[in-house]
Amino acid sequence: MARLHLLRHAKAAEFSPGRTDHQRPLTERGHAQAAALGEYLRDSGIRIDQVLCSTATRTRETLAGLGLGAPVEFSDAVYQASPDELLAEIAAMPPGSLLVIGHAPGIPGLAHQLAGPGSDPTALEAIDGRYPTATLATLDTDADWAGLDAARLTGVRIG
Repeated sequence: MARLHLLRHAKAAEFSPGRTDHQRPLTERGHAQAAALGEYLRDSGIRIDQVLCSTATRTRETLAGLGLGAPVEFSDAVYQASPDELLAEIAAMPPGSLLVIGHAPGIPGLAHQLAGPGSDPTALEAIDGRYPTATLATLDTDADWAGLDAARLTGVRIG
């Protein structure tokens, strides 16, 4: 069984002159969200073998706040990726428990696209029509990453 965690970055600063969308940092609240999520992962015993992370400042800062020791691959392709583009990036990752840190609408779209038969109804309801910043969806699958087309949504933590 493979486990996929889909995380939308923590709360980011609004757009401001002289700063691109890619450069937007986390707010104070965003830093607190990332730290709380890292604590949740550790306290829950959730193992992360590998991280695939957008190169945007806010995703990098979210990752840093989690305090994980897992190997990280930063990818420009995750920034502004559609669900299908995210699947292509995931397909190239090694087996194991994978955390993808990205953006809306790609991350929420992929969670909804993959959530198939056997998904937890409470988890599905939690992300129905919303996927706030620092939300983590956990999906389990018997497929390898290259063959991933459906999974069971087993849990959601709203940031």
